[in-house]
Parts: sequence; structure tokens; C-alpha cells
Amino acid sequence: MSVVRQHSGGPLATEHPTRSLRWKFDLPRKLGSLEQWKVHCTSHFGHFYSLSSFSWVRDPSSRSMESQDPAFRGRTKLFLQEFRNGNASLRLKGATTSDMGNYTCFVIQEDGKGYIENLVELKLYDKPMVTGSDDNAALNRQRAICASGFISGVLVVLIGVGVGFSKMQKKIQSSDETMALLRSTVEDAIQAYQKYILQNQSEFLDKMSHGKSKAYSLLDRTINITFPKKQITALDDIMGAVASDFVSEVKAVQLLSLPQKADYPSKRVLLIGDKGVGKSWTVASIQQAWAESQPCQPRCIIVFRFCDLNEVEGKTTLRKLLKKQCESLSSVLTELLCNPQDVLIILDGLDEFNHRLQNNPPGGYFNIDTEAEVNVLVYSLIARDLLSTAQVLVTSRWNIEQLEFHKKYFDCILVMRGFTNDQLRRYCEVFYQKNQRAAGMYEYMTKHETINCLVSNPLNSYILCSILDICNCSQALMADVPVTHCEVLLQFLYSLVHCRTYKQSVVTIDNSETKQEGKLLQDTILKLGELSFNNLLSGKLEMKIDDLHNYGIDPDVLSKYFSNLILEKKYKGQSIFEFCHVVLKEYFAALYCATSLKDDAEELVKSLDLWCFGRMPQNQKSQYYLRSFKPEHTEAVYNFTRLLMGSLKARTDTKLWNRSASLTQPTARALVTWFKNCLEQGCKKSKLLNLMHCLFELHDSTVTTEVSPHFKHVDFFNISLGPLDLAALRYCLCHSAVVELDLRLCTIGDDGIKQLKDVLLKCKTVFVSSNKLTEKSAEILSDLLQDPKCRIETLSCGTNCFGARGAQFFWKALTKNRSLKSLRLYDNKITDEGIKNMVDCLSYNTTLEKLYLCANEFGDDGLKNIEQFKELKHGLKIVSKITEDEDLLLRIETQINELFSQSQEYNQEWLQTIMESILKDLGDESEITDQMMKTRVGNIKESIKQLLLKTKVVAVGSKSTFTTF
Repeated sequence: MSVVRQHSGGPLATEHPTRSLRWKFDLPRKLGSLEQWKVHCTSHFGHFYSLSSFSWVRDPSSRSMESQDPAFRGRTKLFLQEFRNGNASLRLKGATTSDMGNYTCFVIQEDGKGYIENLVELKLYDKPMVTGSDDNAALNRQRAICASGFISGVLVVLIGVGVGFSKMQKKIQSSDETMALLRSTVEDAIQAYQKYILQNQSEFLDKMSHGKSKAYSLLDRTINITFPKKQITALDDIMGAVASDFVSEVKAVQLLSLPQKADYPSKRVLLIGDKGVGKSWTVASIQQAWAESQPCQPRCIIVFRFCDLNEVEGKTTLRKLLKKQCESLSSVLTELLCNPQDVLIILDGLDEFNHRLQNNPPGGYFNIDTEAEVNVLVYSLIARDLLSTAQVLVTSRWNIEQLEFHKKYFDCILVMRGFTNDQLRRYCEVFYQKNQRAAGMYEYMTKHETINCLVSNPLNSYILCSILDICNCSQALMADVPVTHCEVLLQFLYSLVHCRTYKQSVVTIDNSETKQEGKLLQDTILKLGELSFNNLLSGKLEMKIDDLHNYGIDPDVLSKYFSNLILEKKYKGQSIFEFCHVVLKEYFAALYCATSLKDDAEELVKSLDLWCFGRMPQNQKSQYYLRSFKPEHTEAVYNFTRLLMGSLKARTDTKLWNRSASLTQPTARALVTWFKNCLEQGCKKSKLLNLMHCLFELHDSTVTTEVSPHFKHVDFFNISLGPLDLAALRYCLCHSAVVELDLRLCTIGDDGIKQLKDVLLKCKTVFVSSNKLTEKSAEILSDLLQDPKCRIETLSCGTNCFGARGAQFFWKALTKNRSLKSLRLYDNKITDEGIKNMVDCLSYNTTLEKLYLCANEFGDDGLKNIEQFKELKHGLKIVSKITEDEDLLLRIETQINELFSQSQEYNQEWLQTIMESILKDLGDESEITDQMMKTRVGNIKESIKQLLLKTKVVAVGSKSTFTTF
């Protein structure tokens, strides 16, 4: 709403009522129908005026001037600090249409010789009176002193008036004076917005967490902090970038403090992780903690969900989006975003966005009132074309193409990891409120290796805890151990439908007595799945009552049987249903499609071709599964296709869906052929990872045995892999002899090496550089190399943290290994201590041909020992300096030249460290006797020094960081 005012004056009324005077005032006293002050007035020109009285009156003809109207009691406020500026604006809270009308301001000299009378007409409208961009907000507000804000049902109005005498018309009121009045209104609006969040979101979070939202928000989570950079593929060895700059364990509400730990500008931050790892929960916890904080920092947090942005049609403006998302702030957006550096905008769930991010037209100027498609507005926010000084946090599932194209815009990347065992133990204690069932549940989850991988994902932890809570830790149910994500969800569905807890004992519903109920639930699940599938394609997350009725779904059935899965919330008096997590929506959609497609192999394969690879089939029998899908949506439905595969073996029976059923022969043969064709045609990175997850979720031994040998070249370079990804990788390669496995920069850590040891044993070439591996991994790899079945010929583990002890594990392995030809241990913090027994151990080896040890921490004695060994072991080339290997030196030369145009895409601290490491290894070129090599090294060193100077200049820029509270 907005306000319009009109002025008229009495005998001494000014032509421009906003002209100001300098006022000195005494304590206020009640005089008029609202409030009245006695003030002492002194002009800018030294003119002295006698004591005056000041009054605001609604209707002088009918109201007493000696008492306040009860209708206005407690609703009015004047700004004493502004009187000296000649500003006599009145703030009126709780304004309604009954308050519309004329308000008169009187300033009367005590001697009765002069007075000022200003008439203000208050009108309320649905649209803001003030328009303009975020860049000229102050100017617009200066022109319109009267302002209003609709705050959680309370309209706050500033009825503005400037008072002055006719002799005092020299100074125009400044923007600072105007903004001082408006600042209070903005803060009121923010407080009302916080109140709205606490009233609505708190209830929703408590429903999702069964009243434990506070406790869950205080659980520690592991976060890898890294920075956007274009990873270097040409420098396979020396230039392998570190996977992350540091790792931290923080509570959800402390997440925003992490970017401050690095001396690096962080206005655009990306939070990534697996689906179900807790990104959206973290966002909700951050906003909840902000709403509870006083004073609050940042000043304001606004959250958009991409699933809601999917519903925006046509062109819109950021102002319109903000008004819809936070109605309480609608009338103060201009002031709030005039200087938005202390405003945080969170965009949650980029992987659920149905549109490709699109940059604005060249030369286009963006402000909050610029009309554009929603994907253009989102891009502009991320790329700093819009609200460049605001803080923006984007969340997404990792390994999606949208991130690869736009990662360069982010100053800081936070990678949220799954639960560690200690975090899982704490989660069980919170879920079961520290009773003995928590210890039993933790033991059950950790003693089974397959479950331990699954429960590293917090969503699976919640589901498994819920299953055993519903069924009161039924021993029969606990004995049926799920091994895939889909099996966990199927078991959850079974427990919700069939188990009831009665007086601390589990009761299993007898389907023979409840056939009608069972049929109702089965029909409801399929109808809910059909609705979920259509919502999946449209990007909708919410289900309205009309949606449920259109699909024949009874809302009461959802409330009775599925309250742990689907939550009901109220919006403007209307009931809206929403899945606790988007994965649950995907699961219902997958179960519905699997039920419809599992016996039609031809149609199933055509649908998989479209959903996994965007291949439009020809002459398909049914248009239903394909009609709403676009090829560019494949990444958005990756998880759906995995759950679809897992649901193909689920057969309806007396238990609704039996997860132990087998595939039909035609379906199994069709899937074997489909997987083989996909691998022969070539799958790259994210598509290959999704294909592996599909095979893992299907978990059919016949299909896996035939498909696994066709995995020959597996390249996941710079693809972050979590425990579930590694579980899928291990399962898919169980019958494969991989020619080359590239896991560089995959953040697998020591646990990942342990998880994959059986796979690594059968590979011919293995790359695990830049994975933060320690001596623990070195010991595991040493054991593998000593295994008689080991096939590894090339092992690259540079840029890790093996140290001296880790190096000794490798020398021990090489006494027995008979397969390894090339070993790369560059940049591993190996000291002279690490090569003490190298000579003796390598004397027993007859197969190793090349050993890379450059960029380590050897002293003169260590280098001398290496040189002596080179003379004794003529069949082995040991590279202890970069200049000793022509191919390596050439790669470094080429890459450094390219870095001059790309350096800003790298983490400057990392770039400086790795360049200095190369400089140290190159040494003093004056000692090189070969003139050509001397010149090359000198040129490389000079280029590196120039590059370092350039990066230091870049790093000196803005130091703005994310604000915490």
C-alpha cells in the first residue's frame, strides 16, 4: 500500500511545506487530539521566535484539543530528533481505511502572533507510490516524504510534513533527514518479517523434525571450503589442484561464518552436496536463527526456492518476486535494497530449476524493476549484474552442468559432507532423545557396511530411524537389511502402511482383515505417484487441495497414513500439502512409472533414453511419459531415474510392494542391452555416474554380471564423489577389469581409498592425485601393491599428504610388487627421512621404470642419495627435479602461458602456493650448464614471477565477506 498527500496552508503557511528550520525543543506534553509539543524555534539566520505549541489534529471541528482521541492511543509516534530540522512527520501504526482522511498540523506561537497550518490527506492504495531502481532509491524517497509499509497486517504510515515560517524558505530538506525517518519504518518491516518467519516456518520445521528442529540445528556438519577455479587438465602431475582449502565442522547456523576464514572476497557463495545431505534444512535453520536474533546481522535474509521459481510464467521483476516471497517487506524494498550489502538472498535448489540460466543482453542495465525472464534474473543475481553488493548464497546438488558453466561467479564454495560416524551417533541420540534405543540404532547402522554408506546421507538416517521408531525396533524388520537408497524408501513405505505402535509393542496390520484399506492405500500411492510425476516435470513441489481432488486423492488419507512423508501447512487460509523432501516426491513418481512400465520393455527403454540422455524416441506407443519432458531436463531427473530403476523389482502383493521380486526375462534382457549400448556410445562424467547409480539401484545380479565388464575407461576427474557414489562405483566395477580409472580431485579422502580397494586392485592405470590422502591411504595402497592379484601398472598419487612415513609404505610394497611400471609421488611432503630405506627396497624390484619425486621437501643429503641410486639402478628413471623430464617441463611451459588469461578463475592463494613450489623446484638456473635449458628455465621463472605479481594485485581488491550472526 502507499500514501498520497496534499497540502494547504493557513495565514502563514509556506508554499513549500517541506522547507526546514532549526528547532530547539522542551519535553513534550499532551495537548492536541494526537500529541503536542512545545518547541523553541531559532532560524538559520539568527531570527528568534517565541515559544510555540505543535499539534496534529484529525478533525479540529469535532475533536477536543485538550485530550487524545482513544482511537489513536498507543498508535502514534513523533520524531523528536527531527524537529530541529523542521520535520514534523507523524508515524501512525495499524492504519486502516477508517483512518483515511485529512490530518492537520498546527504550529502556533505562544504569543499568538503567528501560526503554521498544514493539511495532509491520507489515502491508501494497493501499489507502492514510489517507484524506481535500487540505485536512485534515496532520491525517490526524498521526493516523496510520505511512506507506508504493510507489515504482517499492520500498516505503518509516515504522514510527512515540514514546518517553517514564511521568512525561512532558504534550505531544502536533505536526503539524510528524509532517510532518517524512513529507517525506522524499514526496521519495523524487517521485524514483522522475522515475526512472520517465526510464526510460519517454525511450525513447519517442527513438523518435519517432530519437534526437534532446535536440536538438529545444533548438530555438527562437515564442510569442505574451497574456491572456484578452472581446474588444470593439461598438467596431470605438478599442477594438480588441492581439493579444498580447509575442512571445518560447524553447526548449520554457523555456516555463514566459514567464508570469513579465508582472506578472500565472498559475496557469492555456493553450497553443494548430495540430495538429502541437508542443504535446505541448513538454509531454513539459518533463516530461523536470523529471525530470532536481535540485533540481527545480516540485516535481512530472503530465501527463494527454485521449485517455486519454476512456476513463474513470462517476464517479471525482482521487486515482484520479492513482494510475493516476503509480503511484509513489499513497501520498503526500495530503501532496503538501496544499499544491499547487508542483505542476504538465498537461492535454494539450483538442481531443481527447470530453466537454463541465461545471461542478460549485452549492455543491458538491471535493477529491481527491470523486466526479464526468471532465469535471466537469477543469472543476473549470481553474475552481479543485479544487486552486485548484496550477499547471495546458492545451494545445489553437485556435479551438474549449470554449476560448471557458472562456478566462476562464486567467491567461495562450501561442500557439505554426509554424516561421519560420530555425527551419526549424535543424530541418533537427538532422534531417540538419548535413550538406550539410540545406542542400539547406532550399532545397527554402523555394523552393516552397506547401511553405513547409506546413512552417511542424513535423509536416509532419518528414514531408517523413523522405520525402527514406527515399528518399535522390530527384530524381523531390522534383519531385512536394505542395500540401496530405493530399498530404504520401500521399507519406509511398508512400515508406514503396515506397522502401528501400541503400548510400546509393534502391531502388524493383518491385510486379510483390511483388504479394503489395503486397496485404498495402494490406489492412493499410485495416484499420488501420478501427481508427483507431473509435478516433477513441471517443477512444482506443493500440492493444493484442488490438485489432490483432480487426481482422486483424499487429503484425510494423507493425514492419517503419510504424515511422516507429507506435511500440511496453511497459506492464506488454504491447506497446502508438501513432501518433507523432494526425494520423496521423486520416489512416488518413480514407483508410479515403474508400476506402469516394468512389463513393457520397449516403452521402458525409450523412456530411459529420453530421461537419462535426452534422446527423443520415434514411433513410441505412448506419449504420456514423454509429452512434458524436454531434453535439457535430464540432469533434473537423475535421481528420479535411479529410483525408477530400483522400483522395477517392486511387485504389488499383500504387502503392497514387495522389494524382493525379480525382473521379468524380457525386461532384464532389454536393460542389459540398454546399459551396454550406453557404455559403447560413451558416457562422460555426470552421465556415467548416473548410469552407475541406475545399475546400483536396480541391484540385479544377472544384469550386473553382464554389464560390469563393459566399464573400461572411467573418468571422474574433478567430480566430487561421496560415500554413496563410491558404493555405486564399487558395485558396478565388481566384475570389471578397468583399463583406466581417473579419480583426481574427487575429494574421496582416506575413506574413499578404503572403500574402493577391491576395485583399484583390478585396474591397470589409477589416478588419485589431489584427494587429501594421508599415510593411511599410503598403507592401503601398499597392501594392494603387494597383493599377487594386483594389475596396477601406473599409479599417480601426487599432491597429497603422504609424508615420510607414507613414502616408506610404498618402498615396502615395491619389494614384492611385480606389476607397477610408473609411480608418481610428487608434491607429497616427503622429506629425507622418507627415502632412507628406498635404495634397499627398490633393489628388489624389477618392473618399476619411472618414479616421480619432484616438488617434495628433500634436503641436500636426500637429493645426493637419490643421485647415487640413479647411477646404480640404470633401468629406473627417477625424476627428482622438473627439469629432468622433458614432457613435464613442456606441459608447465604451456600451462603458465595460458594462466595469464585465466588466473582470476583460480583460488589466488592456491595458485600462489603451487607456483612458488615450482619455483623452488626449478632452483637457480645459473647452475644449469645446458644453455637452451638455462634459457627455458629462466623464461618459466620470469613468467611465474609476473603471474604471482598479477595474482597479488587481484587479491588486494575488495575484502568484503559474508556476514554472520
